[in-house]
Amino acid sequence: MTRFVVAFGFALTLSGCAAAPPKQPPVIFNSFAAPIGKLLSTETGEDIFVEGAYIEGEKIVIEQDTDLMIPGSMMIPFPVQIVASELTLTRVTPEWKYFCGESESVAASFPGLGSVIASGDCVGVRVSVSNPAKKEWVVDNSNYNRMNTIWSKSLSGEQSAAVHPVRSKIPFSVKTLKRITFDGYFSGQLHFTWQEISSGERDSRDFTFDFDGRPTVVGIKGNIFNVLKADNLSLQYEWVKIAR
Repeated sequence: MTRFVVAFGFALTLSGCAAAPPKQPPVIFNSFAAPIGKLLSTETGEDIFVEGAYIEGEKIVIEQDTDLMIPGSMMIPFPVQIVASELTLTRVTPEWKYFCGESESVAASFPGLGSVIASGDCVGVRVSVSNPAKKEWVVDNSNYNRMNTIWSKSLSGEQSAAVHPVRSKIPFSVKTLKRITFDGYFSGQLHFTWQEISSGERDSRDFTFDFDGRPTVVGIKGNIFNVLKADNLSLQYEWVKIAR
């Protein structure tokens, strides 16, 4: 809402500079220990191997399309839309955890201005660090306004009960990470993705193996497992060896 900020010389800023550093979630040091020879199963899109040092991610699932009005400059409300989607933990300050939607899943506009969201801005929900029961709809359009500008509105009791953070497979921050994801079984082939992140470098490769329904031993980066059954929904397998 740049024009209103200029015209009235006023911006409602709910988040200022704080002396205390952001309280980051703890770093997880995960050394993968495979139960060799034990029957395991996973669904398509899930990981079968995760190892590294990283901060676990969180997300908030918005179950249905949400339209609301948030008080803006001079307390003039502006419309905000969040479609049914996942909001990802994007930023942590001393006071709040910010869960933001992808640009195609959220919108915020102001009469006469149209969209008031720029790249890097946040539309979603923020949760109090000290009191997780305190939740607010939030629009941080500081990039659009080129100044620190955050607008918020408390969730109703019913909304707050339905909106809560859960663990996400997407890490919040990564120091090192190795991961194998089962991407599915189709056209007679098993599909996997290997991902490795270290020192800011990212390596991602696709692996494909023929599978005719009979037990098949496959290997990815020295990690060997036996595929016993697969369909378009799930995979049954057992580990044979983990690379060290």
